[in-house]
Formats: sequence, structure tokens, C-alpha cells
Amino acid sequence: ESSALTISSGAITISSSFHTVDTEASASSDDLTTINGGKDGQLLIIKAVHTARTVVLKNATANIVCGSDFSLDSVYDMAILIFIGNKWLALSLQSNGT
Repeated sequence: ESSALTISSGAITISSSFHTVDTEASASSDDLTTINGGKDGQLLIIKAVHTARTVVLKNATANIVCGSDFSLDSVYDMAILIFIGNKWLALSLQSNGT
């Protein structure tokens, strides 16, 4: 079961391995630069809360490394990440939206 998180100043703080993520103040788009929490080897799955609000994973801006910026712009889009050192590294980025 996922729990919903809302971006605040570009960041979220995780408490489990599966979260839905919403934009700050329900903005149409918001950048996610920092994921707080995690320990080496931990896996994390995140997805957008709402198709009308795009969560943009920002590559190498803070502690997310995903090759290039990636938009979660559908409730069916997913990012699977692993925590190594002090970074969240993308294992899989899936644009599954319709």
C-alpha cells in the first residue's frame, strides 16, 4: 500500500518503499530534486498522485540520478530507484500513461 507525499521546496521525505507523489500546492507541474531518507540498498517506487499534475524527477540536481529529467505525468507512470551512498539511482523509469 502506498502513502501520499507532497513535494515541499523540491523535496519529499519517504517513510516506506512505495509512495504516490503530488505537486506542491496542486501545481500543474513541480520538480522533485531531493528524496530524504533511505539506507544503502533500499528500493523505492514512486508514482504521480494525479494525471493532471506532473512530477518531474530532476536528474543530478540534488540526490536523484536518473540519466535525464523524467516526468511522471500519468498515474500509471512509475520510477523504481535504489539508494546507494547518498544518492537515489534510477533502476527503471516507465512511461505507462495513456
